[in-house]
Amino acid sequence: MKPISVIVAKNNRFPLIDCNYRPMTLDGFRGRCVTTRTPRFWNISGQYFQNEARHDFLVEAVCFAIIVITAAVPLVSAANAVVELCRAFAQL
Repeated sequence: MKPISVIVAKNNRFPLIDCNYRPMTLDGFRGRCVTTRTPRFWNISGQYFQNEARHDFLVEAVCFAIIVITAAVPLVSAANAVVELCRAFAQL
């Protein structure tokens, strides 16, 4: 059998909490916002390119250029085909 707890007063919705609260003192606190200088986005990217990305940037730029050229060749060919199709329909 499970024990049943005895509830003395059912009119209290929340239990009574006995807390010994003592506020702490902050000696150096003046009540103003701390002005920390956060680095701007351009400074962060500049530091990244200065320190970390310098070594791999040239290789990645060449690979990106190759991918762009590879993607552009079929687009130019398709545009040329559309122009030729328009010329063929114009002669009809």
